[in-house]
Amino acid sequence: MSKFYDRKLCSAQTPQGTITLTGIFIPFFLEMFLMNFMGTVNTFMLSYFSDDAVAAVGAASQFAGMAVTFYAVIGTGASIVISHSLGAGNKEHASDAALTALIFGGLFSLLISIAASAFSKPFMLFMHLEGAVLCDAALYFKICMRFSFLQALISIIGSVFKSYGLPKISVSVSLGMNVINAFLNYLVIFHPSAAPLHGVSGIAWCNIISKAAGLCAMAFLLYRLPLGLDFKHSLPRCLHMLYPVLKTGIPGGISTLSYNISQTVTTSIIALSGPAAVSAKIYVSNLVFYVYVLGMSLGLSTSLMIGWLSGAGKFEQAYRLNLQNLKITLLLNSVLSALLFLFGHPLLSLFTADPAILKAGRSLLFLDIFVEIFRGFNHIEENSLRGAGDTVYPMAVSICSCWLMSVLFSYLLSVKAGLGLNGCWIAFAMDEAFRGIQYYFRWRSRKWMKKALA
Repeated sequence: MSKFYDRKLCSAQTPQGTITLTGIFIPFFLEMFLMNFMGTVNTFMLSYFSDDAVAAVGAASQFAGMAVTFYAVIGTGASIVISHSLGAGNKEHASDAALTALIFGGLFSLLISIAASAFSKPFMLFMHLEGAVLCDAALYFKICMRFSFLQALISIIGSVFKSYGLPKISVSVSLGMNVINAFLNYLVIFHPSAAPLHGVSGIAWCNIISKAAGLCAMAFLLYRLPLGLDFKHSLPRCLHMLYPVLKTGIPGGISTLSYNISQTVTTSIIALSGPAAVSAKIYVSNLVFYVYVLGMSLGLSTSLMIGWLSGAGKFEQAYRLNLQNLKITLLLNSVLSALLFLFGHPLLSLFTADPAILKAGRSLLFLDIFVEIFRGFNHIEENSLRGAGDTVYPMAVSICSCWLMSVLFSYLLSVKAGLGLNGCWIAFAMDEAFRGIQYYFRWRSRKWMKKALA
């Protein structure tokens, strides 16, 4: 067991004391689990309304997620800069980076919110939606995007807390947001009493209300907790941190944006087969995310640890930690995705009774075993490279792979070869495999050691 897992690799020194990988991973996992659970609750409740409503909200949410990726540029960049600065013992730079992210991220996200909400219907037309599904999707997208700056500020403040070794705060806020969202969704969908919100628009407003409450809580805690943030004195000088924040954040943001756009394009390809195919994709995606969330949580935790270790110059510990966590992630993804396939039918039956959707979903869950195995490489290796400050190489690989593997082969296999949804999932596996292997060899080359920001 000692050869498989070395506990000594899983700790780092920060201004708040010794931080362990487990102490970071659990809050990361719970936060991502709860945030996805919010989406699953929406999908589950909407499935009682209609499968068309599920398709509308799912398509709009995917496009909205692409826009929110713009905001991740700020949070990701700030997190890396803060982690490296704290690892090097430079609290002043860490405070400056946090304030820079909040100011620039708030203004940037507000502009995106206004612009995106104004073009809601053209965006949804791109998804090949028609009729009532198009109208519902455009309405949901317009409402959610108008207030998307709330999510941007929540993400940025959450990144600050995590970089300072306090990820439990984001978990607590996410739990509160989920409770509020689930309660309001129940009122909107099942109408136990008279409520002013209805249907798809009501679900959108539930989402906004819960995020507004979450942002208020995050802002209050940021103000009250003794993190050593000196915003009063940081304000005149904080702009000098804008360049390193954007320099480290933009490549990762472009990479994630490219991936999300490619996924939106593949969803539009799937939509050519009709709303049932889109619904099947959304139901399966909701289920497999609970496999995805484990690997992603471990990847983000590894990234944060490697940021601290790189800032402190402990490169050998960072190198070995990455390889150890890769083995753990591959094992977890293999076992959990196989279990999900075995119990796929009863799980999918929770969302729909449509036999065509159930049959398609069962097939996708089998193919997804291979997707999740290769995705494990991406979760650990890509996040590790970003945490070390090596952001340009993963961006280049991601862009090439997303469009040459995921999008091109989704079209060739799904439309030209007539494999439908199965063809798209095969293309997803090809994309994950190509990116993961490239990132793995990049890490083994140790070229990332030259990228430490501190």
